[in-house]
Amino acid sequence: MSAPPFALPAPDAFDPTAGSTPAVLSPRERARALAAAGAMGAAALAATLAVAAGLVIFEHDVVEVVARPASISAEVTVQALRDLASLPGPSPLVLAALLPAVVLLLLAGILRRLGEGAPPLHGISPEAVDAASRTMGWALRAVTAGAILVFVVPALLQLVALRTISLTTGSMAPAYPAGALLVVTPPADRAAIQAGEVIVIAGADGSSLTHRVAEVVRGTAGEVVAYRTRGDALPSLDADPIAPSSVDGVVVAGAPVLGALRAWMASPLGIAIGLVLAWALAGLRVLLEDDRQRALAGRRAA
Repeated sequence: MSAPPFALPAPDAFDPTAGSTPAVLSPRERARALAAAGAMGAAALAATLAVAAGLVIFEHDVVEVVARPASISAEVTVQALRDLASLPGPSPLVLAALLPAVVLLLLAGILRRLGEGAPPLHGISPEAVDAASRTMGWALRAVTAGAILVFVVPALLQLVALRTISLTTGSMAPAYPAGALLVVTPPADRAAIQAGEVIVIAGADGSSLTHRVAEVVRGTAGEVVAYRTRGDALPSLDADPIAPSSVDGVVVAGAPVLGALRAWMASPLGIAIGLVLAWALAGLRVLLEDDRQRALAGRRAA
């Protein structure tokens, strides 16, 4: 009977030596066994620090963005919007966790090398160790999938003239709350946009604003000369009409939370956390495979 998923190493029911007095190890064998155990502990602690750093950033950036109110002050400056979009995060605290994690992973690699040839494990089920190893593998796949969604999918969307943007304010709530991820397509005809569509407006200073078209302003000959826009959560129309030439895109789809999550994962700190966590998970999987082989050797020796 195989061990259940996510199981921790358990005593081997098939090992008749389980619970008996262990064989006396030589000083060299004892040192190798301690090195192997130390490698596992160092890698596990490094993974814990990486997860803790990720949770701190997630709470500070993602949750803080998603929890922003559904309306914003009309006096928000362009610089304030840029500050909101930067998602800086508590970098000193995160670095204080990531740097020891990197040191621990380097130490785990050294200890694994010193622990080569460690004696077989007795009283440990190889199936349980294998289940723990597979758990690390699934966790590593989850990190890889997240990286693909953040870096590869947007690049593929650009191949079909689509791009993604992240909302940092709640002016478009409840349709697109703060932290939402929007899929934007270039307008086929800037003069053919209808009232009710959500557009991305390019500012002269390089900033952008995502609001809904509330009114189409036409000239004496019936041509479109401007759009009046408004955020869904704002009580009044934007002060200035928008010229068709300022329309940078039309929103075709959106999903809550994913924008803030993507901005967090694509930030330098998010990338650093992802790399350290992937390194730690891969290391734990290798070390668990080593222990599985030692547990199998212990079962055969019995």
